[in-house]
Amino acid sequence: MIYPVLETERLLLRQLAPDDAEDLFEYFSLDEVMEYYDLETFKTLEDAQKIIRHFNHEFEKGKGFRWALELKSERKVIGTCGYHNWHREHSRAEIGYELNPKFWRNSYMKEAILPILTFGFESMMLHRVDAFIDPSNISSEKLLLSLNFKDEGTLRDYFFEKGRFVDAKIFGLINE
Repeated sequence: MIYPVLETERLLLRQLAPDDAEDLFEYFSLDEVMEYYDLETFKTLEDAQKIIRHFNHEFEKGKGFRWALELKSERKVIGTCGYHNWHREHSRAEIGYELNPKFWRNSYMKEAILPILTFGFESMMLHRVDAFIDPSNISSEKLLLSLNFKDEGTLRDYFFEKGRFVDAKIFGLINE
């Protein structure tokens, strides 16, 4: 399957490439980005290269898509967004995303997620999209609510991350 390329006014959404490692390392190496992520803060460029390989391997295995969010004006990757835990038999997948803090509060992630949701519902034939977030990640909660996701509750000690159990708020969006 050819990786789908999506485009918005300011962003080119495309497959991650090895050359994107420096852009990803720029923000994956920041504690403020990794606070709510299930990985440790990146220490080396190799960490960024590994996650690019991981995201692309998941696509090759048919388990999901993770788009690079390339800022057209700078030809720079400022984040990623996409689907994982794709369960075809249940017509659902989980969405995940992160963004370089230099670009926070400029609606880039909402701009990226809208065509990704359209792709999920129309091309992947999803009926439901899930999002799990840390209950204290207010910015992510506001983003999901602005995209019409519904808060479906808090799952106590749902994930084991960075040596401890953490709660997860689940949000869902149904293709009606």
